[in-house]
Amino acid sequence: MNEELMIRYLQGECSPKESTLFLEWLQQSDENKAIFLEYKAVWGYRAVKHFAADEQLEKATVRLNQEIYRTQSQRRKQVYIRFMRYAAIVVFALAAVLYTTYRSIYTEPELITVSIAETDSSKYIRLSDGSSVWLNSNSSITYPKKFSSDVRAVQFTGEAYFKVAHDPTHPFQVGAENIQVRVLGTSFNIRAYASERKTETTLIEGSVVIQNKQGHNLATLAPGQMAGYDKISRSISMKTVDPEPYVAWRYGLISFTNATLIDITERLSELYTVKFEINPSDISRASYNFNFQKNQSVEQVLEMLSFIAPIQYHIDGNIITITPV
Repeated sequence: MNEELMIRYLQGECSPKESTLFLEWLQQSDENKAIFLEYKAVWGYRAVKHFAADEQLEKATVRLNQEIYRTQSQRRKQVYIRFMRYAAIVVFALAAVLYTTYRSIYTEPELITVSIAETDSSKYIRLSDGSSVWLNSNSSITYPKKFSSDVRAVQFTGEAYFKVAHDPTHPFQVGAENIQVRVLGTSFNIRAYASERKTETTLIEGSVVIQNKQGHNLATLAPGQMAGYDKISRSISMKTVDPEPYVAWRYGLISFTNATLIDITERLSELYTVKFEINPSDISRASYNFNFQKNQSVEQVLEMLSFIAPIQYHIDGNIITITPV
């Protein structure tokens, strides 16, 4: 506010327009009212003898202007402090948002590993996306507690049956030792034991893509097809199968279809931790369909096997000798 206009108002010399302008300024804040009251107080002292001299009045006016400047400086300082406080709050909030975003993008998700011992039965696991996994004995799977990336990826060894929840925008990927299986929503069985030469993937429904570890497509399966990946030759073969025997283990049933005695005894070695002594040249090369419950003893299984195959067996501790009859 112009000091001259304030003095003119005190002297009663303002025009109507100037009076309106001054009164509007006066009503804008309590600080403006305080400034005017101080001016008015000094002005009133003109009639007092102590301020009769112009020099004394000028000194009082200077002191008043200094006080006004100090008051305005303090106000500007207060405004600046409040501004810096608000700015600090905004910066802190922005930093918190950026940190949370960074953690959600770059922080490794919490992983869960489930392992099944060789002698245990299968185990059911439900993943955070609604997918279901049945894990066979002597198997292990690692998966995130909550899927947060574009690909729903799990790592796996052994044998498992997957029923994957459909999600076109987030493919599901199973990583095994030498291959990976990529799907959108389907049911399939994968057998990928480290001790076995082949990794077998059997599709029940939907569609899956078999890839190598570099992400290059090796094969696409239709329902009822099996893909076998040879770890040594790095080749893949496909055939049409009845999927049911390959997933019967979920119900505690071990099933063989068109299997030789060598195939059957190798599987029995894994299940019962025994060693077979067998001369392949002495054994029939015929193929058999053979089923048994997983909770049966090895002796019970061999007794059943001897009814359909021309063999006899002898058990000595964990060594089993197979000979033809």
